Amino acid sequence: MEKLIKATQENFESSCNKTPQYLKWHKLFKREFTKFLTGTGATKIEISKPNHFDASGFFTAKSGQIYYFSIFDLRNSKDTMIIRTAENYKNYTGGSNQYASLSHDAGRFINDFNKIVK
Repeated sequence: MEKLIKATQENFESSCNKTPQYLKWHKLFKREFTKFLTGTGATKIEISKPNHFDASGFFTAKSGQIYYFSIFDLRNSKDTMIIRTAENYKNYTGGSNQYASLSHDAGRFINDFNKIVK
């Protein structure tokens, strides 16, 4: 996760197209976040395809609860990941938005994540 957090804090070139930098970040995000989630016992991990400087998806926690996550536009709102409970993998509504820090280090993110995902 440390490598991913460092990459997330880089300055991203603004463009109306997917940049090589963003595509590289998305590939790293998918690999590292999937590895992290698997380590927590999460299953059914779905991460969106590269879109426009963002990433989102769903996973089922060890408890059986479904969660939605999202990182908004990496060009200007990359300090937190939104995580909230979800009704299912098609329904983006659910519990209140909660935030895990991406602006510090992996330890901080993991601590925030563990407080949210029980």
